[in-house]
Amino acid sequence: MFDISKIGHSFPPFTVTVEPVKLKELAQAIGDDNPLYQNQQTIATAQATQALQEAEHTDIPLPPTAATIFLFWQNTHFAEQLAELGLDVMRLMHREESYEYLAPLQPGETLTGVMTILDGSTRRGPNNTTIDLVTLQLCYTNQHNQPVLIAKTRLVSRD
Repeated sequence: MFDISKIGHSFPPFTVTVEPVKLKELAQAIGDDNPLYQNQQTIATAQATQALQEAEHTDIPLPPTAATIFLFWQNTHFAEQLAELGLDVMRLMHREESYEYLAPLQPGETLTGVMTILDGSTRRGPNNTTIDLVTLQLCYTNQHNQPVLIAKTRLVSRD
């Protein structure tokens, strides 16, 4: 059951290096064949280079949903942190995600993320079942300590 005393709590920061190959893999995984997401160093096709130039990028940009991989792949303590909140990680579902990009992000940058518990509650259902609803906010800064991204994640954990 979600521990409501954790609302407002922030976990220790974690770092993320924005790697071009991971961005390309994400684009492939979601079926986005836009040449913008092809790594210019490893796939130097005329089409990819032209698309990057037209978009005024020096390297591939982040797909809009790339921040999700930062949380789930790079925050190596994420499962432990959710357990600290009283959530059953084995029964967890990802409900919703939103992003606010504050500055352009480029491959090669190192970001620092801090996860804060914005809100949470437990709801009772039939037969004394429960579901926990939790909203997380992740604030990312770049290597220059400039805020670059705010992501909100909503999770559901059921009994």
